[in-house]
Amino acid sequence: MDRPDFIEELLLEAEQADLEKRISMDRLRADQLLFAVAELESQMFEVNELVDKETKLLEGYRSNELSRLEKKRSWLVFNLDGFMRSTGQKTVRLPHGELRLRKSKDRIVVVALDKFLEIGKRLGLVRTVPESVSPDIQAVLNRIKTTGEIPQGIEFIPGEAKFSYNTNGGNDAEREAES
Repeated sequence: MDRPDFIEELLLEAEQADLEKRISMDRLRADQLLFAVAELESQMFEVNELVDKETKLLEGYRSNELSRLEKKRSWLVFNLDGFMRSTGQKTVRLPHGELRLRKSKDRIVVVALDKFLEIGKRLGLVRTVPESVSPDIQAVLNRIKTTGEIPQGIEFIPGEAKFSYNTNGGNDAEREAES
């Protein structure tokens, strides 16, 4: 048995098997196959169109349902907020969760820097960093709390009580309600 002839025979057999598996081609058969490819592509396009329409329909449904549910949830949270404010308590623990009322921090806004700087320097309410002078917000807040006076050029915004709740349901995150 000669090695190169054996390899040539194996290659010829593999080639013949491959040719037998292929579709015999001529111009008519090629045109038929091209028509079949076009039909399959058309069906693929129709499937994509159908899925796009169904997706839009489902997205519209989801949007409507979530909107409807959010309106109901907002109404219930509004009522819980009113209840919580009427109790006078900071926290109410209930079997299905907790209601909380927390006061946010007081804050200030410098509305007229030039007016404030006149007084702020005398009262020690200004922080000086080389090349710049700016209000010391914490010092201003502390002064307002101790004296009750609001320096010129400052707008005082008292902290508001914010209502929040959490449920014992699937989502343990605390949610803050808009009030």
